[in-house]
Amino acid sequence: MPFSTERQNAQRRVTFMPRSVGLALVMLAPLALGGCSWLGMGGDDRDDAVMAIEAARPKPCPTVGVLDGADRITVFNGQGRDITDVIVKAEISKAVVACEYDIDDSTISVDLAFNGLAEMGPAARSSDMNLKGFLAVTRIDGKKVSKQIYDIPVSFDEGSRQVRFLKSIEQTVVPYGGEVDGSIYEFLIGFQVTQSQLDYNRKAQVAPLR
Repeated sequence: MPFSTERQNAQRRVTFMPRSVGLALVMLAPLALGGCSWLGMGGDDRDDAVMAIEAARPKPCPTVGVLDGADRITVFNGQGRDITDVIVKAEISKAVVACEYDIDDSTISVDLAFNGLAEMGPAARSSDMNLKGFLAVTRIDGKKVSKQIYDIPVSFDEGSRQVRFLKSIEQTVVPYGGEVDGSIYEFLIGFQVTQSQLDYNRKAQVAPLR
């Protein structure tokens, strides 16, 4: 199904609450239904109450993970693979995700962010660099939905060899409906590494940056 990385205008949006709040609503559901009956509500009114409670329950966001082998990158100057040929090294530390269900459009708008650490190498000629990262959206059945490439700018302060970076990617929209919800999607992030960089990551004994 098609989707857009831009959020569509909608008449009604539902932001699902933290699990603790959602659980409280579920626990109150029997009381709410009982109250409806006590007040003489039944039939369609009762169905509306059930639907309202179901709508208020939190729905799952897609999972987010770092693709194996793309969690770090080492950029060389093209003269060799010695430590003196390294321009920059970087690694992704942590990723988080949040989402919002649009009931009218049957879509899920997903925001994610990840952070990491970059280290300037001996071959660097500038304190401002730009790495490439990606976001790949897949389904748990193996179907590929999309892949987008993003810039990850890093700037080192004068006299500093390391810098922490934060990258956010907002409002990636995927469809849902029926038996499909956020749990069928997996958002994979990583550096856009070349085959040689991927091979280096797999073979080299690289200590985590600190």
